[in-house]
Amino acid sequence: MLTNKLFMAASVAVVAVASVSVPVNAEGGHTFTDVGASYDEAVSFLYEMGIINGKTPTQFGTHHQLTRGDAAVILANALGLDTEDAPDAGFTDLNSRIKGSVNALAEWEIVSGVTKTQFKPNEPLSRGAMAKFLVAGFELEDFETPVPFTDVAGVFTPYIGALYGTGITNGKSATSYGTYDNITRGEFANLLFRTFMFIFDEEDSYPDVYYPIVYDVAALTPTSIGVEFEEAVPEEFTAQEMSDYLFYIVEFEDGEIVEFFPTAYELADDRYVLTVSQSELDLSGRAGTILVANLFTDTIIPFDFTEQPEMDAE
Repeated sequence: MLTNKLFMAASVAVVAVASVSVPVNAEGGHTFTDVGASYDEAVSFLYEMGIINGKTPTQFGTHHQLTRGDAAVILANALGLDTEDAPDAGFTDLNSRIKGSVNALAEWEIVSGVTKTQFKPNEPLSRGAMAKFLVAGFELEDFETPVPFTDVAGVFTPYIGALYGTGITNGKSATSYGTYDNITRGEFANLLFRTFMFIFDEEDSYPDVYYPIVYDVAALTPTSIGVEFEEAVPEEFTAQEMSDYLFYIVEFEDGEIVEFFPTAYELADDRYVLTVSQSELDLSGRAGTILVANLFTDTIIPFDFTEQPEMDAE
């Protein structure tokens, strides 16, 4: 079942840009010279989140056809899948750059090969296959609606209907979807971005998903944060998974903004409180605010570790 873990993992990327304006790539926005105004918002979002890269430092390849292999890498990045430990899917035509992503997507039954042993990573991705990638990846199947297109038939029909039902995509004309037309890198970036925005806007459309609502946050020590949830965390989620579904930002009094990346995680026995900690970012002697956010809530609390505790007199 994809719902819950996969949905929540995908939502982290939405939160990262929607909640704060801190670029993940250290240099900020992209440097691509071939990204026009109609693609810039999507490419900027996905690039800043580390989901996509260009073909060169200055060329995104906006109008180049997107290959199946590159689409797999982008989608696995977007969903935050474990590409290191996914079981081998049995495809013999994958290089090291693509293999982990395809294995991870296949494990979740999001993609399949052209044959049992051939994924065909260098072949262009069709608009029909793109619909399957996005609908299966983000669990949009329930949004399927009849389509007015005369060129939609076969295995891609329900996926195109679902993507059309969300309003993420329309046809190439009033009666043609372009099912077997190839999609470009720019077009895929736009559609993936719209998918994230749809999820962000339509959280109530996912009644079966566990939504971790943060009740309170506390700066416990200069290296640890406590997060209390409104409900006990279900047994199926580990402490690290719950931490991964949250986004942590520290803003110091002098205006410096940094991310807090936990390296240790612990759930209380009642599973209401998550404690996360790390050693690289020490808040000792500093004051400011901490933002803890996910797709559904964001909580900002002040902290002040400028005063050292007084030592008891001997």
